[in-house]
Amino acid sequence: MGTKTVPELIRVPEDARRVVREIRTQLGLSRATVEKRAKVGTDYVKRLELGRHPSVEAKRLRRVLQVVQQAAARAPVPAQLTARLARVSKAVAQPGQPTATR
Repeated sequence: MGTKTVPELIRVPEDARRVVREIRTQLGLSRATVEKRAKVGTDYVKRLELGRHPSVEAKRLRRVLQVVQQAAARAPVPAQLTARLARVSKAVAQPGQPTATR
């Protein structure tokens, strides 16, 4: 039998929820577009932004943040908002951060 790997869960900071939504709406990206580019499930971004799940799989959250960062790099986004996104991405990318348990 193969071993099952347990996904790394991470608590989603409130600022991460806000910054994803603010940049996404400012750039005119739909939730579906972000979900498709990040290769996450349907309604994932909606649940993320609304805080339906306090903890999410770290790999998926990082992909969503990466998609938002790439879109923000190609369009005019206020420096303050870009700085917030960078802080959130850095916090989520830090290894050894305490993870949530199911």
